Amino acid sequence: MHVHASESSPDKSAGITRGLAAGIGLNLLIVVAEVAVGLVAGSLGLISDAVHNFTDMAALGITWFALVQARKPPTAEKTFGYHRTGILTALINSLVMVAVTVWIFYEAYQRFLNPQPVGGALVIITATLALCANLVIVWVLRNRAHGDINIRSAILHLLGDAAASAAVVIAGFIIIVTGWYPVDPLVSALLGLAILWGAWQIIKETLEIFLESSPRSIDVDQLIAEMKQEDGVRDVHDMHVWTLGSEIYALSCHVMVDDLKISEGGRILADLRKTLARDFGIIHSTLELECDRCEISGPYCNLNHNH
Repeated sequence: MHVHASESSPDKSAGITRGLAAGIGLNLLIVVAEVAVGLVAGSLGLISDAVHNFTDMAALGITWFALVQARKPPTAEKTFGYHRTGILTALINSLVMVAVTVWIFYEAYQRFLNPQPVGGALVIITATLALCANLVIVWVLRNRAHGDINIRSAILHLLGDAAASAAVVIAGFIIIVTGWYPVDPLVSALLGLAILWGAWQIIKETLEIFLESSPRSIDVDQLIAEMKQEDGVRDVHDMHVWTLGSEIYALSCHVMVDDLKISEGGRILADLRKTLARDFGIIHSTLELECDRCEISGPYCNLNHNH
């Protein structure tokens, strides 16, 4: 039996995409302004903050794009739909950010060796505007964050951006008060580390998804144990759990039961569906009932031994 849990309404999805689009547009203005002023003021820290903002703009864009693609119906060629599109885009974006971060580190090293004058006042004004803009985007998205892990993740990124902009403001004040220009490449290197860490986390997660690894948030052993506790279930095996797209999980398995009426089997399937959706967030499951154990031993299927 093949089942789906309920999904978000079109109105809610449309509201989320509008909020994301507004956030993308405002973040784009931040990036352009910080790059332009960073070049004029000679501030690598401001340019690094622009890159940091760009990563979050890209994250918002990926979330928006994934939501739009996920609305497309499945086809004969794409039987699972287009949920993996956002995952692929996230991987490409993260790899690009790693390359940009390497450039930031190189420039920071050069400026440590040869400190360059930095316009502290311009840095403070621009970074303060970026800080305020990030907080505005968080305010726009806050009411849409409930129940949507992607939006909550985007908000956390934006708050991180706000903190980074605050660090650049502090660096600007240090330059004005002390004239110590090396604080600018120091801040840029610290922001580069933050970018690199976030990019690496996304790269790891996307590779796990493409390798069909079990979702990080799901304890498969606990899942099997809970399924076995359902009334009428004797055993569960040939278990496969994987990620279709952002926070969209799928499962297939064999469920061993007694020789029952079809109506009783339907009741067991309905109970299992509720458990999977409620406790593990699995919205796509294919469960095969059987009353005699098949040739598979253990909860997991060894494909090499079945061919």
